[in-house]
Amino acid sequence: MDTITRLNEILADNNMTLYELSKASGIRYSTFGATIKRNGQLSVETIEKVCQTIGIHLYEFFMTDEDWDVFDRYCRARRDLHEHHVSHSI
Repeated sequence: MDTITRLNEILADNNMTLYELSKASGIRYSTFGATIKRNGQLSVETIEKVCQTIGIHLYEFFMTDEDWDVFDRYCRARRDLHEHHVSHSI
């Protein structure tokens, strides 16, 4: 996963700039700039600080739209199964 691309998606979803994130998180803006310049990846420590600042769980940073769709289908299937068992046990 390209962590910079994902970070930009999350920032867009939260109407936040990289500069605002830098100020709020205490992560130096140059940390992001250097990572972008060398076409690198963010460290797990940096991603954890990003998540804490934005108010999301670490796993949410790594979940794609497809992952969320699969998770949603799984939850719906579990709910339907539970409702089916409850309605038959009454």
